[in-house]
Amino acid sequence: MSDNKDKINLKIMSKKIKISIDGSEFLIPSESIGYDTYNNNEPYVYMRAKVVASIIKQYVKKNYPSLVCSSTSDVYSGGSSVRVNVCNQDGSSVSETIFEDINKWQYMLKGGSFNGMIDMYEYREDNPTTDSGTPLKYFPSYIFIENKPNWGTKHYWMNEWNEWCEKTLNPTDEEKEWIDKIVNNYGGWLGYNKQFMSKTVLKNIDSIMGCV
Repeated sequence: MSDNKDKINLKIMSKKIKISIDGSEFLIPSESIGYDTYNNNEPYVYMRAKVVASIIKQYVKKNYPSLVCSSTSDVYSGGSSVRVNVCNQDGSSVSETIFEDINKWQYMLKGGSFNGMIDMYEYREDNPTTDSGTPLKYFPSYIFIENKPNWGTKHYWMNEWNEWCEKTLNPTDEEKEWIDKIVNNYGGWLGYNKQFMSKTVLKNIDSIMGCV
């Protein structure tokens, strides 16, 4: 068993383990390391949804520290999924170049893809490993990475407010009709949208709308 553990070539830090994938280092829970009893107790990394969500978020924070990133995971009967949202500090979308770099993890860390032609989920057939050769197994079924803030967050409403302001400067006829309706019926953007906002957002609404 000790030989197998030495082979992992992972650095244990408290209850975390450092691994390297595609040249990037990540800290994951030490319990994510398993041993394949059907293959001479060879070590592997259990890439459950929560671990994958953390890895993608760590990548964004390390390489693009100015961006806002949120990640969640969900486990259900028959599979699991990961959802990641990235945006700029004002809630706007990040550049396509940056997003493409982040979005590559969607394809590297999911278990396969759904084939609509045959109405079936197809599992990946390759054998991915860490940079030191430890197998990566049991990925989430789906990963969704979106170039926009998570709905309802401070950054979501910042982006909504900024888009509203832009529309009011030079609206199309259709947009003007919509703007007039919001103003006449609700008193404006805030009057309409506050019904969808959390208490925390409403408490900080002045900073979101650029008033302070």
